[in-house]
Amino acid sequence: MSHLLSTLSCCWFWLIAGVLIGWLLNRWLCRCCCKSNSAPPATPQASAPQTNTPPPQSSALLDSPPPNNATNAAIAATPTAKAAPAKAAKPKAPAKAKPAAPKKAAPKAASFDVAAAKAAGFAIKKADDLTVIEGIGPKINDLFKENGVKTFAQLAQQTVPQMRAILDKGGARYRMANPATWAQQSALAADNKWAALKTLQDELSGGIKK
Repeated sequence: MSHLLSTLSCCWFWLIAGVLIGWLLNRWLCRCCCKSNSAPPATPQASAPQTNTPPPQSSALLDSPPPNNATNAAIAATPTAKAAPAKAAKPKAPAKAKPAAPKKAAPKAASFDVAAAKAAGFAIKKADDLTVIEGIGPKINDLFKENGVKTFAQLAQQTVPQMRAILDKGGARYRMANPATWAQQSALAADNKWAALKTLQDELSGGIKK
């Protein structure tokens, strides 16, 4: 009887020890599993760069013979077609320049003949004294010379409107002057035709024909 009780007590001891050991192992395994789950995930390794490998050539291209050097030389030696040369444009004939109109030569002033003037009865003191002209006094003489008409030859080239414009510049007191024969008289004086001028003036009164 005592032997049976000792056997049972021994079995209970080992049963309790086994349960205790199993519980301890279970706790230890749970802790290990929790640590493994909480560990940081491993960093993924960088993928190797992909290299673009050329596609494999077909066997037909690999088996084809290399180009013949003679053929290439023949192609290079073939002369290219020459482009047709462009027709050169015909030069235009230069436009004929129109001949410039000949300028009228200014009348040459004849040398002043004092002796002929005095012989005709003119009391002239110097050349190109415009007071010799019938109808021109000292004031009109100065007015014309101030406006660029300084010689008998220049006065002979003036028209009646041009002489009238110069007189208008002098004012109202010159409106009574009549330059109708002044150019004719000046032409005779410029040519030293004093006798003809004297004859003409005998027919005038204040520069106007009687």
